[in-house]
Amino acid sequence: MLDQLKGLHIEPTNMCTLKCPRCSRTEFIERFPKKWTNQNLNLEHLKSFLDINLKNKIILLNGTYGDPIYYPKFNEMIKFFKQQGSNIVIHTNGSYKEKDWWIELLDMLDNKDVINFSIDGTPQNFTNYRINGDWESIETAIKLAVKSQVTTYWKHIVFSYNEDTIDQAEQTSKELGIDKFMINNGDRWLENDWLKPKNLDHTHTISFTEITRSGAGYTLNRRSENKKKWYANNKQSIQIDADCKKTNNSHYISAWGYYLPCCWMSEHNFYYKTDFFKDRDSYDISKTTLSEILTNPAKTFYNNIESTRLDACTFNCGK
Repeated sequence: MLDQLKGLHIEPTNMCTLKCPRCSRTEFIERFPKKWTNQNLNLEHLKSFLDINLKNKIILLNGTYGDPIYYPKFNEMIKFFKQQGSNIVIHTNGSYKEKDWWIELLDMLDNKDVINFSIDGTPQNFTNYRINGDWESIETAIKLAVKSQVTTYWKHIVFSYNEDTIDQAEQTSKELGIDKFMINNGDRWLENDWLKPKNLDHTHTISFTEITRSGAGYTLNRRSENKKKWYANNKQSIQIDADCKKTNNSHYISAWGYYLPCCWMSEHNFYYKTDFFKDRDSYDISKTTLSEILTNPAKTFYNNIESTRLDACTFNCGK
């Protein structure tokens, strides 16, 4: 696995300016407000942990809990990875950063890098979900990004409030010069939820791995089907088809400074029940290296995913 590693998923911060419903961050704070603390990854620990050749490796910067651009040392981290020859993929809503900040960032990126703007709707309605989002600063970011060397995406998760305005959102993306508009049939809603769209099968659904320029991969449609079985206490009927083993680019480092096999495992409804939490000192990036983890403690997990059947795996990677 180490020799064929294609990429890493890093969540440098759990901070965010938004309050999206169903987001892991929003739900954690609402349920356990006294337990929440803002976390930022220690950059020096990260550099020491990554004891591998990072040239041409995909570095996905995306948050389970936070938006990566709010990491205080974001541009310093980007500079480090570009010096190593890595390819960067950034997922962000893009709100509230100044023009000069974007100019500095974009000057470091090239035509192998990607910025994915997560804007679920039109400028007039996207804040129904992306609560506190700021269109003016997002638009500034997009106009600068499309003039740079990076490839730009507009990701549109379908909800009830935006499913009838998809064409308008796509037209706006074209007018701004975005390279690709992507519809994502998400599952960030519950049954009888106001966010649940009427049409659950919108076309042009993209795979998660399409954005990261990797191989075959994961779609949220599949997770939606697993979700029904999972909540119906029919987990045993779910066969695990682990994306982490197929793509070898899901290796995740949390804002708390721990290694996990993927971002789904970090979600609080799953994480605290796993050995990755119970034996977390073994996965503390300040105390070990990536090569040591993949040849020792994590090896057992990867070899036994199908038989261990952790909840995170059956929920997110079933077939």
